[in-house]
Amino acid sequence: MATKNTKRADPTAKPNLDDIESYIAGFDEHERRELAAAEAAIDLAILLHRAREHRGLSQAAAAKLAGLKQQAVSRFEHPGVSPRLETVQSYLGALGYALEIKAIDVSTGEAAVEVLIAPGISHG
Repeated sequence: MATKNTKRADPTAKPNLDDIESYIAGFDEHERRELAAAEAAIDLAILLHRAREHRGLSQAAAAKLAGLKQQAVSRFEHPGVSPRLETVQSYLGALGYALEIKAIDVSTGEAAVEVLIAPGISHG
C-alpha cells in the first residue's frame, strides 16, 4: 500500500506575513471595511484596557469610579463590543482622562482636524 506524503503545518511556526498580506490583498471592498472595523474595535479595547491599567485600577475599581458594573468594564476591554462615544468619554473621564479625536488625511498623514472631548461635555 502506497502512502501519500503530506506535509503538516507546524503549529509553533510563525505566520508568514507575506502570505497574510497577499491573502488580505484579495479582499473585496466590503471585506476591507470589515477588517478595518475589527482592527478599530481591537484598538479601542486595548486603549480602554491600558488606560485602566495605567491608573493601577482593577476592573472592579474602575467600574466603581465610572458608576458601572465590573462586567461592563470587562466587555469594554474585549473587541467584540463597540461602546458608544459618549460611553467611552464618560468612562475615560471617570478615570481622569479626556478623549482626543483626530481626522487624519490618509494621503498625507496630516491631522486635518483635532478635537479634545472633555469629560462631562455632551457632543451629540
